[in-house]
Amino acid sequence: MARPHPHHFAYLMLPQLVWRRPGAVRRELSDPLLARELLLYMWDKAAESLPPRERVAPRGLHLSWHQVAGRATALLQLPPPQATGEAHLAAIVYEQAEADPDDHSRIPDDDEEAEDDDLPPDEVLPRYFLLEATLGRSPEEAGTPTMLGELRGEHHRRHAPGPPAGRPDTAGRFLQALADLLGPLPDSVPFMRVVRG
Repeated sequence: MARPHPHHFAYLMLPQLVWRRPGAVRRELSDPLLARELLLYMWDKAAESLPPRERVAPRGLHLSWHQVAGRATALLQLPPPQATGEAHLAAIVYEQAEADPDDHSRIPDDDEEAEDDDLPPDEVLPRYFLLEATLGRSPEEAGTPTMLGELRGEHHRRHAPGPPAGRPDTAGRFLQALADLLGPLPDSVPFMRVVRG
């Protein structure tokens, strides 16, 4: 049975925050000091209503940034899981490049509110993936079995078995599995050639 503290953090609080304030959270996670502060705050918040014996130390909680199939991805190492329903890793995948703060080419409409955390109409919410602990065994390799899962709103989808956890290459193989799943970014500007006959 999953421990409530790490489950609440990885499956509820963090994804909800990422989707509610995508631009602000991305900026905060991009700054190492702010990222640490935000993650520890969220970790403590996830245990707020739990009795002290059910609280888990944030040992192992670590954030790093990567490019996955051309997408900026925040990879979060979580405290080691002890049961199914907990996760080894979480990945926040941003489909779009960070907006340039000096770019003032887009003029807001009169009825648009100028609020920092609102999504522009064409911005896509980040995707949230987990490398989840599962039951069973990894027949071919050493390590504990995992599943590549994705949360989207209230939906939880399990895509495929993930790389075995507890190995030095687990994080890299998780990122490669995400790259394979996501595929290349679609070209932003189609190439057109005019041929005259």
